[in-house]
Amino acid sequence: MACSQEPARADSADAMGSLLPFVTMLLCLVPAAAQADTRLRPPAPPLPEVVLTDAEAPTAADYGLGDGGVNRVPGDLQFGDGDAVRTPGGVLVECRAVGVKLTFPSRRELLVAADGFVHLRSQEGAGPFPSGIELRLGDGALVRITLAPSSRQRVQEVVVVAGEQALQPWRNGGPASLTRRPDGWAGPRLACCGDGGDLYRPIALGPLLVLDRALVAADRAELAPRERLVVLTAPLLRSLTVMQRQHREANAEVRRAMTAVAAVADRGRALFPAGAALARAEADRLRWLLPGGAELELDLDADPTPRLQLFAGSAARPMIEWTLRADAAAFLANPRSDQPDKRWHGNGTRLDPAQPDLQARQQLFEFGHARQVIERLRRPAR
Repeated sequence: MACSQEPARADSADAMGSLLPFVTMLLCLVPAAAQADTRLRPPAPPLPEVVLTDAEAPTAADYGLGDGGVNRVPGDLQFGDGDAVRTPGGVLVECRAVGVKLTFPSRRELLVAADGFVHLRSQEGAGPFPSGIELRLGDGALVRITLAPSSRQRVQEVVVVAGEQALQPWRNGGPASLTRRPDGWAGPRLACCGDGGDLYRPIALGPLLVLDRALVAADRAELAPRERLVVLTAPLLRSLTVMQRQHREANAEVRRAMTAVAAVADRGRALFPAGAALARAEADRLRWLLPGGAELELDLDADPTPRLQLFAGSAARPMIEWTLRADAAAFLANPRSDQPDKRWHGNGTRLDPAQPDLQARQQLFEFGHARQVIERLRRPAR
């Protein structure tokens, strides 16, 4: 579907000559089918800033930050003894008037107290979250805790969601054993990574997930980066396939550009290997290396929306730009030399929705928070 976003500035179309060697490199990569089962693991420290995932609905276990302390073989969402629920990954959620305790199969324990603070047994804490918090677990389950700061019974509701199933062990300040339909969550969220006790605030900007560390045990601080960017590659690659159907002009420069786009789309799994951790390409720019000689850059200064850019090697101009917003779109850098004042060719290609429940929310000022997290990465690469 076409997108009517208009470019904010002009660029000359003078870099398309670099596409031919780039296409040649892509064609030398292992075919996509042979790459389907390849999973590159994040390297040893220094900790990577950017990881790739091909998961359509990533969980905390897809962020390159451990499995979240859950069991590898999932079970069922079920009530336990008394006012408890066990998630498919084996996390025990126990409800009391003083707070909600999560015990992970990794033996990590997490307490959301009635005052809104989140505590580890090793005394570290985060918060407060006075109205409650949603905890996103490595098995995909969501633990939604609603607090009422002005009530004598502060722990009002606890709902545990797994897929289309939701169990409610606590309601109106007391025990319950109810089955209900999942609904939305308007409050803050934390993802339980590492062994379950490494907590990150997740905020999505289109296909880019920004993670800000909120809590970690002192003995794990060296293993958990302060920030992490996760690129969802599936919607990016699908947008390139759709783009090829939108640009069928006979113009030679456009046809050369689309040949490069087709090569990227066809070798997508090799160019964007699932689970890969990207190394910084330049110390003073938010630019990272991809396999096959390509590079990925985050343009945080773009007006009005940040952009993710794909470059053919060290080229000065990108081939493709993806806007980072809830209604994200892909744009072909204008290859026509007779249109030097146009940044993009065509009206853009709308991306499939990515992580819609995690997109930045205006009422929580999440867009500005995500930008601040990314700004921290502008420091020279370690």
